[in-house]
Amino acid sequence: MAKPISKFFESLGLPFRNIRWSWGARHDDVLLLRTWDDEYQGRQKTVTVLREPARYQQSESYGLDERIMHLQALWKGELAGYTVIATVKDRVSHPREIKEYRDDVVFSIKRIAVTEEGAIIVELGEAVPIASLKQHALTHRTAAGDGLFPVEESARSGLSTDSYQQKIPAIRAWLIEVCQAEGTVTYSDVMNRFGLSFYPLRNAMSRLGHDCRNAGEPIITALIVDKETGRCSQGLFDEFHIDDDILERQRCYAYWAGQALEPTPEPPPSAPSSPPNEQDLEQRAARFAQVEIRPQQRAFREAVFRAFDGRCVVSGCDVPEALEAAHLLGRDWRQGHNEATDGILLRRDLHTLYDRELLRITEAGVVELDARIVDWYAGFSGVQALTPFKK
Repeated sequence: MAKPISKFFESLGLPFRNIRWSWGARHDDVLLLRTWDDEYQGRQKTVTVLREPARYQQSESYGLDERIMHLQALWKGELAGYTVIATVKDRVSHPREIKEYRDDVVFSIKRIAVTEEGAIIVELGEAVPIASLKQHALTHRTAAGDGLFPVEESARSGLSTDSYQQKIPAIRAWLIEVCQAEGTVTYSDVMNRFGLSFYPLRNAMSRLGHDCRNAGEPIITALIVDKETGRCSQGLFDEFHIDDDILERQRCYAYWAGQALEPTPEPPPSAPSSPPNEQDLEQRAARFAQVEIRPQQRAFREAVFRAFDGRCVVSGCDVPEALEAAHLLGRDWRQGHNEATDGILLRRDLHTLYDRELLRITEAGVVELDARIVDWYAGFSGVQALTPFKK
């Protein structure tokens, strides 16, 4: 593979909208899709461009909504459609990684269709050399699909639409009730109760999760699980960097235990120069202790919490249920590094990024971000991290 596939698309005048998650690109009336070799059927000369909805419950991606929009345009038969077929490194891993792809040709798309299972496939035509692509696109057009486009209107863009946006408050209220009963629900439970198909459900779950994150709450969509496995989809990790859905549900149960559906907002935090409210710190420390991860680490977590006045050193978040005591890089609780000076207090998602070295704090206390997360966490780049609070 000569260069990253994003650079390949860019060299053709078809840059990705987002190099981290785009599955294809369009410019004017030319559309180029990335597809996978293990979804190619040699005898029929077809390749899957959108798997059936049920298979996305275990494999969600930001690129899904953009792919739907691309396919809707292709379905109308007004575009010159092409695909580059990539070989996957590991067929069972998620997210998938590209092992290699042909950068000398792309394959023309003759027509688009939907299978009985609901997957969308395309029939491939000739291999088009890259040098001839621009000329070929002047006369080539993909045949339109038969009938109505098979994906619902509400799933086109991935942005909020009235069909499910108006239901989000009711979904949240219901999930809080489920949370207070320390239960779970399945994807089909939510779809049946609120009259949603899979794609609008996915968008609603994303919106709900981000609303929780912005409010400093646990991600309440962790209560929505697969019927067979009883676990959340890979999307919980992909979108929110939460790799333990069981623990996240426990945090939900602790956070919403006994709360009304519309909890009273906490007063705004004091300005950094103001003296801390001792009673408030004690109350928040008690709440923080309720979401203990390892009982034997209680002393360490409480010491770190108090050392930083119960505030995330990067974001300033002071919601106890959203915070975790993170060991500084190079420190290990198994080796007895359990003093307040061995850790920092971070919001849960920032803790995950810090442990994976996608977010760094320099010796001068300046926050640095890996290029892979800049799009989503740009507001924290260059921030001066909080130092331990001293009375």
